[in-house]
Amino acid sequence: MNQLINETVIKLAESIQLPERVINRDELPWVPFNEGEANCYFKPLRFDLTTGSWTYLFKIKSNQVLTRHRHTGGCVVGYNLQGIWRYEGREWLAKPGTFIFEPPGDIHTLITEDEEVITLFILGGSLQYFDDNNQIIGQDDVFTVLKKYRDYCDENVLEIRKDLIY
Repeated sequence: MNQLINETVIKLAESIQLPERVINRDELPWVPFNEGEANCYFKPLRFDLTTGSWTYLFKIKSNQVLTRHRHTGGCVVGYNLQGIWRYEGREWLAKPGTFIFEPPGDIHTLITEDEEVITLFILGGSLQYFDDNNQIIGQDDVFTVLKKYRDYCDENVLEIRKDLIY
């Protein structure tokens, strides 16, 4: 009896599970993250519209200071692949091979060193950007980042990879 139940559960699970995804980063474009600024780009790997999270490779040119920002609604997980970066006022450096966990609500300014940076990030919630007076001047979330990707593909006559959205 247990054998029959196990086989039934396995067949049910197999019939409703999402298909696996295998994404080759070389098949994806580097999309400008900020309009009018050519200092950071992303390669989308996943847009999860159910949880509001997204996964991407984030590339930042050398010697850059990104807008002070806060992550809301979820943690940020990062794994640095190339270059060195840090947060202003913090004592640690993210070198290649560094794993980063950021709790929700943390406010920071990302600074790159003398080499281009590429980091894998998994983000949830939204990014809120601040001016020098601590006023919110912009915001991104899974939907705005997806729109940036789709708009870039449309403008450059590239295929929109629907297999990135699941």
